[in-house]
Amino acid sequence: MDPNQWSMLMDGTAVILTLLGFIIAFWLYQVQRKDKATDAHRFFKASLPGLKSSMQYAIADLREFKESLDLDKVVDPVLSVTLNDKFLEKVNLIALNRYYAKNDKASLEHFNRLLVDSNFFGDYRDYITNQIKYFRTVYLEREETRSSNMLRMKEKIRIVLDNDISRFEEILANIDVLLLENPEK
Repeated sequence: MDPNQWSMLMDGTAVILTLLGFIIAFWLYQVQRKDKATDAHRFFKASLPGLKSSMQYAIADLREFKESLDLDKVVDPVLSVTLNDKFLEKVNLIALNRYYAKNDKASLEHFNRLLVDSNFFGDYRDYITNQIKYFRTVYLEREETRSSNMLRMKEKIRIVLDNDISRFEEILANIDVLLLENPEK
């Protein structure tokens, strides 16, 4: 082989090796993405039972608080801190969304619904605690008068609690669907 042929062979080999390197790098990248998505899904699934339990306790606490309004002996609900621990900030949401979009499209809608619902339950503990403090302050100020305003205020709180309890029950039903999915899909 003359030097020009030898140079063309070397250049061709370099191009082939470069393309092969890109193919291998792309394949490794895809494997890594898949592994991250699977790991995010495992962590998410392992965390759901704790979140579910916290919601069940929250529903029970809100019902007890609502019943205490009827007895005129108001009991503060003791809502779990787990509701407010920014549950989804601990999960790689991009990888988890990738997992559902690629491996479990049937549950993708339920996952997206939980993302939206997390705004509700993530801030709920602080919200309801502030509302109860406000109610308790007003209640103690007006306790002597027993005005009809207090009855209306209690009724409004009951309606809010009923709506919140219903929302928590809907979230629980959605979590149950996510827990029941087949991990072998």
